[in-house]
Amino acid sequence: MATEYKVSQYNVPYKRDNTYFLYNSHTGAFVKLNATYRNYLKDLNSGKEIPNTALEEFTRAGFVVPKDRDELGLYLYQHNLYNYGNTNLHLTVATTLQCNFRCPYCYEEHVDEYLEGEKEEDLKKFIQQNTNNKESLSVTWYGGEPLLMKKLIANVSEYAIDLCEKKGMEYSATMVTNGYLLDRKTALELVEKYKLSHVQITLDGGPETHNLTRILRNGKGTFDKILSNIKEIYDLVDIAIRVNVSKENVEDVYKLFPILLKEGLNKKLTVYFAPVGASTEACQSISETCLVTREFSKWETSLIEYADSIGFEMGDLLPVNRGGGICQAVDNSAYVVDAAGDLFKCWHEVGNKKLRVGTLKDGITNYDRLTKWMNWQLPKKCTTCNIMPLCKGRCPDLSLEKEDFECDQLKYNIKDRLHRYYTRNPISKQTIEKDLIAEEV
Repeated sequence: MATEYKVSQYNVPYKRDNTYFLYNSHTGAFVKLNATYRNYLKDLNSGKEIPNTALEEFTRAGFVVPKDRDELGLYLYQHNLYNYGNTNLHLTVATTLQCNFRCPYCYEEHVDEYLEGEKEEDLKKFIQQNTNNKESLSVTWYGGEPLLMKKLIANVSEYAIDLCEKKGMEYSATMVTNGYLLDRKTALELVEKYKLSHVQITLDGGPETHNLTRILRNGKGTFDKILSNIKEIYDLVDIAIRVNVSKENVEDVYKLFPILLKEGLNKKLTVYFAPVGASTEACQSISETCLVTREFSKWETSLIEYADSIGFEMGDLLPVNRGGGICQAVDNSAYVVDAAGDLFKCWHEVGNKKLRVGTLKDGITNYDRLTKWMNWQLPKKCTTCNIMPLCKGRCPDLSLEKEDFECDQLKYNIKDRLHRYYTRNPISKQTIEKDLIAEEV
């Protein structure tokens, strides 16, 4: 019996300037389509037969799949593998909930709690006990501001690196920091001794608005110091600049790119944008300044276009299938450790003892909370979305308690992102009139 075929549920078609394009969010195939092949797809969707040559090309790219294939089932399988089959132990360690900044949109309560003394020893024991049968250990240093606890980072890193060497495991480390304390001497030590490979630093636009939101405890601005540190360390470690975008600062974000260009940082770091959101009750006071996702997606596109126009390199930004990976909150081998020695699954929950899943000393104690995370399922509205492989249901924290949440910005600007990629990587040998499916972009 001949195999029957159907059009993939992950196809993303769009039209620009009388040219038709087709992208598949599962395979990543991205092509221009001529009229003949567009009609073939329509025919196949209507149950009609199409030439074998076209069918082979469509199936090779993933635009067409066997009719009995459960495309969603593949992702549910990958999700389960990610949840329970991970050979990597990942720890996000909040060295302290205290911070040298007082950002108004921060969801954390800055209390004088530090991961030190007996809690430091408990962390080492937890690492030792939970790396059995693992192939790698990865640590993200987090806070508050992690660099307020340099000695802890040094002590635990030395222990973990030595342990991994003895067990034949790989070790890696990243850091989320405000960048104020990350001078060259500190970065050099972190990279050379403690295997730090990547840091995320926030710059909220140009100095005017950044110095209103990324402020020291005494209210003073931080832009110049952070920028100076970035210039000192970009050759030592990969840097991602996160720009938090709200209604209050969005206009000023444009000013950041000329500054980065002037300071010689083009192509030496990456920049990405994140919407400011009211994650907890503690930060509802800033909810009026938050951008809804659809609104944010427009600003994101505009900001990228502006960066392109002045020559700042943002990269191709082609949307990529996330595979089985979703979030460490739903990974059985990942935990967030806070400064009190409590264990959590989600970064947003640090410091809230009611939501912890256990402690470093006692291990898992709150199985109800743990299983709630581990039994997280792809939200129903995502199961029929054609870009689900790219966002995987967005953030599990948004849908853990309810189905009503905003979609990822890609839902609204993916066609702009795809077309930007096409204009940067044109098909020089392809004409629309060719009686073949277009070459992959």
